Amino acid sequence: MAILPSVGLTVSDIASAAGVSQATAARALGNYGSVSDGAREKVLEAANRLGYRRNELAAALVAGSTQTIGLVVGDIENPFFATVARGVADAVEVEGHTLLLANSDEDLERERHAVEALRSRQVDGLIVASSSAEDVSFLESASSSGTPVVLIDRPMPDAELDTVTVENAAGAEAAVAHLIEVGHRRIGVLTDQPEIASAGERLEGYRAALDRAGLEFDEELVVEGGPSQEDGRRGTLKLLDRPDRPTALFTASNLATYGALSAIAALGLTIPDDVALVGFDDFPLAEVLAPPITVVSQPVSQIGQEAGRLLLERLAGEQGPPRRVRLKTELTVRGSSGGPRS
Repeated sequence: MAILPSVGLTVSDIASAAGVSQATAARALGNYGSVSDGAREKVLEAANRLGYRRNELAAALVAGSTQTIGLVVGDIENPFFATVARGVADAVEVEGHTLLLANSDEDLERERHAVEALRSRQVDGLIVASSSAEDVSFLESASSSGTPVVLIDRPMPDAELDTVTVENAAGAEAAVAHLIEVGHRRIGVLTDQPEIASAGERLEGYRAALDRAGLEFDEELVVEGGPSQEDGRRGTLKLLDRPDRPTALFTASNLATYGALSAIAALGLTIPDDVALVGFDDFPLAEVLAPPITVVSQPVSQIGQEAGRLLLERLAGEQGPPRRVRLKTELTVRGSSGGPRS
C-alpha cells in the first residue's frame, strides 16, 4: 500500500523511518556536514517514501539567499518587456537564480505593492522599470536595506541606483531628422505618459531635430499618449483627424506605433503617401507589414542582460557609486517613412 505524504512531517519522523539520528537525517536532507553514503541513502529513501518535501524558503534563509530575482515591468503584454525579461533570465539563470515577474500597469502604487510582495518573498535583488520619475525612494530604501535594485529603460539621474537605459534623445532625434531629410515639415509626435522618464528624453530628441533644421516647435503637433495600444490609437486620431494634419508621425513607443497603425487604417489613409510613420522600438511584424515600418531599433535583450549582470555583481559584493549604462540605438529605415517629398 502506498504511503501518502504526511501533514506536518518532520525531520524526526524521517530519522525514525531511516533508523538514524535526527542530526544525521538533518545533515542528509540539508546536504551539509559529514554523512556516510549508506546513511544518506537510507534518509533519502525514507523521505521519498513518506512524501517529505524540503522547505526551500526556510533552507534558503538559513543559507542567506533564495536564489530568486524579482523583475517589475510596466506591462507584461508589451513585447518590449517580454524581450527584456528574456534578457534578464539569460543573465541570471546561468548563475542559478530564478526570475519572478510582476506587473505594475505603469501605476506607481501597483509598483510599490509589487516591490513589497517580492521583498516579502525574500528575493535576492530587484530589477525595476519604474513607472514614475517622481518617486523612487521606496526602491532606494530597498537597496539601502540590503536588497540591490537595478533600474531599467527609464533614466533616473538623481536615483542612487544602478541604471540601464538607451540613448533615447539621440534615437528620437535621428528619427525626426530622417523625416525632415525626406521633406516633411509638419511632424506629429505621440509621446508616452509624462511620468515615464524615457518619454521626456524622446520628446527632447524630437525638439532637437526641429531646432537643428530651423523648424518651429508646435505644441499642437504633440499628443501625450499612454501605456496601451488603445491610448496610441486615440492619440493618433487626435493628430490626424483634422484639416491641417501632419504629413508624418513619430511614435515614441512600440504600443503607440501599434495604435497609430490602427488609427491610420480606420481613417482610410495610406502609409507613406498620406502620412509617413517612424516608430521608436522595433517589433516582429515591422519588417513584413506593407509598407515595412521605419523604426529606432534598441538592443532590448541586451538591456535585460546588462541589468542582470549589474545585479549579480552587487550580489557578489560589488561596492561603489551607482553605475549608469547607456546603450546605443540605431535608425532602421524602411518603407513607411517614404521617399523625398516636394
